[in-house]
Amino acid sequence: MKEIAMNSHRCRIAALLGTALLALSSAQAAPAAKNVDPLRLQYEREKADCMTGKSNQPRNVCLREAGAAYAQARQGKLVSPGDRSEQWAANALKRCEAQNGEDRALCERRVREGVVEGSVGGGGQLKTLTVRSTDIPKSPGG
Repeated sequence: MKEIAMNSHRCRIAALLGTALLALSSAQAAPAAKNVDPLRLQYEREKADCMTGKSNQPRNVCLREAGAAYAQARQGKLVSPGDRSEQWAANALKRCEAQNGEDRALCERRVREGVVEGSVGGGGQLKTLTVRSTDIPKSPGG
């Protein structure tokens, strides 16, 4: 009985040492990955999101979009959303030109000062602006 306990103890020690050696070799191998392509890393993250369903898109569409974005990024043709915020605001102001008078002024204020609610994943974003009027309404009969 003592011999079985001794062998069991040796097996545990051997397993512990093996795990420690494996962890040590993995830790030393990690610094070798310094020249990792950030575009490839982004693609791998997007691909993982597709596979786990975090993208709110059908898997085949998501994978196709991730691959296309990766190809565009490698060619220098992909612009990230943060890079275009000024252009989007200019486009929104241009759409306000279709309005007249006070509606146009309010449209432009909404673009500059509005509060965004909602999300793309939730069905859309809505930009609102609350304006308080100091005008006293006229009586309906008067």
